[in-house]
Order: sequence, then structure tokens, then C-alpha cells
Amino acid sequence: ELKEKGLFRIKHLAESHSEVLLCRLRDVCLAVTSEVTNLRSKVSCSAIVTLGELFATLKKDMDSQVDEVARVLLQMVWNSPEFLQKAAGQTLGIMVENVTPARAMTALMDSGVK
Repeated sequence: ELKEKGLFRIKHLAESHSEVLLCRLRDVCLAVTSEVTNLRSKVSCSAIVTLGELFATLKKDMDSQVDEVARVLLQMVWNSPEFLQKAAGQTLGIMVENVTPARAMTALMDSGVK
């Protein structure tokens, strides 16, 4: 429950005070990405949705995080319950729409090949 609240607060910060997250974006993304593989599916789903919100809100500022996030989300698409696959697919779509196209394509191709 605490992790879900924390993820909600990160989404809220991204929407209302994105400048606060930008100075620690790498750390924030690592923390959220690590929760994507949480054994509690509710936490995992919240983390996936939070990543989507970060991409939608911070857009090209998230370019530097694309490689790691794409790798983790693609793993979820391949190896998780259907509802998590769907959430991960949606977040990948949000990522592709909001970052530099070349970064998205390179990350997806590199992660997909591995």
C-alpha cells in the first residue's frame, strides 16, 4: 500500500511540479522501474502506469531513460499476466509517442533483439 501511494505521488509530482523530478529523474525512474517487476501485481501495474505518466508529462526529458524502461516493459509484455501485458503495451505506446523517435526505435530494437 505504501509503494502504491508513493507511485501515485510521483505521478502527481510529474503533473504539477515536474521541475522537482527533473533534477533526480534518473533516480526516480530507477525506483519506479524496479517496482515494475514487483511480485504484487497491483504494485507492478501502478509502476507501469506511473512510467506512462512520466513519459506523457515529461516527454523528451525522458529520452535518457528510454533504454532501461523499454527493456523492463518488453519483459513484462513477454512474460506476465494479460492485464500487465496490456498495461506495459500501452505504456510503450505512450513512450513512443512522447520521446525522440530515433531513441524509441533504437531502444525497442536493442531490447527486442536481446
